[in-house]
Amino acid sequence: MQTDSSTDYKRPPLRDLASFRWRRWRDRWPLAAWITIAIIALVFYVKSTQFGVMAGSAQTVLHNLSPLEAARVKAIYVKIGDSVTNGQVLAQMDTTLIDSQLAETEATLAAAEGSWAAYEEQMLSLLRTYDVDIAAAEAAIEEERGQLESDTAKLNELKAMQAKRDSMFAGKLITELEDDALRPEIAGLEKSVVTCGQLIKTYETTLASRKRQRDDLQHSLKLSPSGDIKDAIAQKTAAQTEILKAAVDMKKTERENYSLRSPGDGIVSDIGIFPGATAKPGDNVVNVISNSRLIIGYLPEVREGMFKVGDEGYAFRLRLPPLKIKVVACAPEVDEIPSRLRPTTAAQQSGVTFRAQRVVFETQGTGSPLPGESVQIRLTSKFWADLRYRFGFQW
Repeated sequence: MQTDSSTDYKRPPLRDLASFRWRRWRDRWPLAAWITIAIIALVFYVKSTQFGVMAGSAQTVLHNLSPLEAARVKAIYVKIGDSVTNGQVLAQMDTTLIDSQLAETEATLAAAEGSWAAYEEQMLSLLRTYDVDIAAAEAAIEEERGQLESDTAKLNELKAMQAKRDSMFAGKLITELEDDALRPEIAGLEKSVVTCGQLIKTYETTLASRKRQRDDLQHSLKLSPSGDIKDAIAQKTAAQTEILKAAVDMKKTERENYSLRSPGDGIVSDIGIFPGATAKPGDNVVNVISNSRLIIGYLPEVREGMFKVGDEGYAFRLRLPPLKIKVVACAPEVDEIPSRLRPTTAAQQSGVTFRAQRVVFETQGTGSPLPGESVQIRLTSKFWADLRYRFGFQW
């Protein structure tokens, strides 16, 4: 029997009805909400553990203040826990000895400055004496040489005349008295010639001595032969004055070192020697701890090389807002992790060696960690860092 298709009835699918779809979604919304929360949690976890969690520790800058010379501690101006500033005097050493040395050096300088005028006059007088002696010796030499030449010429003339007289006396043309008339004068001239020669040698010796002494004076003043002696003396006295002034300044600097000053802002962590006791060089009188913007993180060796300089993240702290940090250095070697920075208490108490790569971070902005503070480092964004902190997941 053939059926008439025009009379067949087919019910439409209920899922095609808008009201039914909405009712079904409304009945199942708790499941969808939980799925959404799970997805958000998963993204949050992935974002906040991009490279895992690293243990880190804020660097501590410890300043040990000690004297350069053995001295008695005169006063301590701070106590443990005090905040100090850069350059603040924290302790004073006894300066009795250095004060006496400084006074002696200043007295030497004052005496030297008072004697420079006398010294300059003495040097100029000595130079004038040398110049006068040199000029006198040169004049005497010239005079004696002139006398020697004159006497020598006259002597040679008389000797020639005497030779003729001797010839005439031999021919009995003149008497013996006439023959000997020139001999006394010849003998005197011969003696004069010898004396002139000796005087010339004496004057030459004196001249050489005075020139050598003048040259030695110029050499001691570091003066060239053509230099001005007055300028040289003035320069030498100025140099000697500067040397003594430098000695005074050095003593003043040494005296300043008897005041132990803080090399930076920080907190007094310990006082090693109290007033009345003697401190030797190297003895810690006062210890100051300063904050540092550097944090050392330890990346497990299985993740070695996963950081690079310039990466940014956050250092999470107990009960304090996280600090923004930036990678400034990565150590090339892998070392043992310090026990206190191992990831768990069991790991800290374990005898097993845990190794990691050291990564140096620097805090960005105004905040800085406390000296030695332990932190957990995550490379994450500011949004996720703030969200973790608000929900108490920063540690």
